[in-house]
Amino acid sequence: MFTRTGDDGNTNVINKRVGKDSPLVNMLGDLDEVNSFLGLALAKLPWDDMKKDIEKIQYELFAIGEELSTGNIKITQENVKWLEERTIAYRKESGPVKLFVIPGGSEEASYLHVARSIVRRVERNAVKYSKEIEFDKWIIVYLNRLSSLLFSMAIVANKRKGIEERIYDIRKYF
Repeated sequence: MFTRTGDDGNTNVINKRVGKDSPLVNMLGDLDEVNSFLGLALAKLPWDDMKKDIEKIQYELFAIGEELSTGNIKITQENVKWLEERTIAYRKESGPVKLFVIPGGSEEASYLHVARSIVRRVERNAVKYSKEIEFDKWIIVYLNRLSSLLFSMAIVANKRKGIEERIYDIRKYF
């Protein structure tokens, strides 16, 4: 679909026109990117628990976009608490994790690692944009916890597929 109304470098966000290079539009684009990649990961996951979690997260990412656009607070401490609870549940399944896991392994885990790294970038950008546009602090906290959850899900995906994690060890190649 096209309207031609954005051909001048501006776009509508709710009831206002803003530049497509504005912090708000960039943040909305970042959220769209991570949400799209989560949709791809969702299509690759065979496990109902992870699918259900990602579907919930996708709705919450839309809620963040709505919050940024309207100022009506959608994401709260309760959303962050849910991410923490899900991360703990996956960590119990994975067992102890050595730091500096090299992303990869199964296709499912690889998609989750890419989504995690995109969320980290979105979080960094959110910190930058928060200096120019006002939004609730829980958005940044939510993004931080989301990347932790996606990491935990990736570790569990490899475990469920019977694939051992590769751990960074500088002595291995240097």
